[in-house]
Amino acid sequence: MLRPRHRPGPSPGGKGTSVDLDIPSLLVVNTLLQTVAALCLSMAALSLPRQAGLTYWAASGFAQAAGLALSNQLDWLPPWLTLLSSQFLIFTGYGLAYIGVVRFLGRPAHETWPMLAVGVLLAAMFLWFTVGAPENRGRILVSSLFFAALSAAMAWHLVRHAERDLCPATTVTAALYAAWALLALARAGWALVIDWQGTAQEPHAMKVATRLVIICVTTTVTNGYLWMISRRLDSELMQQARQDPLTGVANRRVMWAAGEMEVSRALRHHRALSLLMIDIDHFKAVNDRWGHGTGDALLVAVADCLTHELRRSDILARVGGEEFMALLPETGLEDAWAVAERVRQQVATATLDRPQGAVRCTVSIGVATLGADGHVWEELVTAADQALYRAKDTGRNRTETLSVGPGGLEAILPLAQSSRGA
Repeated sequence: MLRPRHRPGPSPGGKGTSVDLDIPSLLVVNTLLQTVAALCLSMAALSLPRQAGLTYWAASGFAQAAGLALSNQLDWLPPWLTLLSSQFLIFTGYGLAYIGVVRFLGRPAHETWPMLAVGVLLAAMFLWFTVGAPENRGRILVSSLFFAALSAAMAWHLVRHAERDLCPATTVTAALYAAWALLALARAGWALVIDWQGTAQEPHAMKVATRLVIICVTTTVTNGYLWMISRRLDSELMQQARQDPLTGVANRRVMWAAGEMEVSRALRHHRALSLLMIDIDHFKAVNDRWGHGTGDALLVAVADCLTHELRRSDILARVGGEEFMALLPETGLEDAWAVAERVRQQVATATLDRPQGAVRCTVSIGVATLGADGHVWEELVTAADQALYRAKDTGRNRTETLSVGPGGLEAILPLAQSSRGA
């Protein structure tokens, strides 16, 4: 609310006037903004229960809104009790916001203890300057240091520990907290050096500036929270679109996109390219005998074996129920066959310990290599698939090879004859 305030002195129109901001009105506006922010975060927390930190942010908003509502003097409470109640609610709310930031970033709980201990110490000092040795200057200094310390800690966590996908939301939110920390430090310094002319009251300009900054922080930081949540949800959706949820390797969509790109690159630069088609032998029998839980665990174990044996530049994907594909850039037929044999032998020796006993499995592998006159990704997939069928038809737990050449699929190469499995 704007109220004209008359000041004596000459002016072109007669009496001079200036406009002051009404502190109680600013408190009402800030309280309403905090309440709305808390409601928005509460609805988000109910809709997204798996997003850590949201509940703390919502509780923070409600606590700070309650503290701001008590900031206006209440006739039915002693002034010192009103001050303590409001300020400790605000302190508690800000501490919850700090915990929410740490939880949202997935950091361990013990990382919050040192800063929360600093907050408790400053809150105890505020209590002393309110009840033990009442002094307005001391209260302003302590509360300013409280907000500066926790704001700086939140800014540091957001810059230091946020995953890359959350940028620029975390960067902007961290900048807001850093700015608030600097303003709080400036207020603390002001409380130390300003000449209050022997009064015990905070200057009106300082009160107005503080309230305006808090209103700005309330609005912008809440938007920062929601922006960070949106960025994380987008990242999770992108990951789900690219990743097999059970094994954690890439899915069929990623393999097809990468395969088409690698075929084009191999043909353009005249480089070798090989594809492994890998199928778990008798997987249905595993599910029937041991249950689908064991079957899922077996898929994860096989994916781990494959990941361990492949290079970082290779692309591994689960493309069917028990079927995997591995794309090997710049890998010729003999090297690809050697990789396939190493993978097959590693899987055959792996043991999955279950309560019902040890579970083992084998895999059949089809290897296809793109020849100099190969044309498209589909031809490479067809060749690897036919090689896999041959491996399964001739006894399983073995590796067979094909290549895509001038006349299409070439005959089974002699190298395959030495790939008999145990």
